[in-house]
Amino acid sequence: MLLSLIGLIACAAACWRTCHGNGDEQAALLPFADDPEAARRMSAATGRHCERIVQPLPEPPPPYRMRA
Repeated sequence: MLLSLIGLIACAAACWRTCHGNGDEQAALLPFADDPEAARRMSAATGRHCERIVQPLPEPPPPYRMRA
C-alpha cells in the first residue's frame, strides 16, 4: 500500500514537471518562430532562445491559365 502511494506521488510529480516546463516561455516566442532574423534580435534583446525556428512554405506558383 505504501509503495503504491509512493509510486503514485512520483508519477504525479513527474507529470507535473513535464507539463510545466518552459512551455509558456516558448509560447511567448511563437510570433518570432517563422522569422529567423527577428528570432535572433529577440534572443539578443531578452536572452530567451526560441527553440523552434520554422521556415515558411514558399509561395505556390500562380495557376496556369490557357488563353484562347
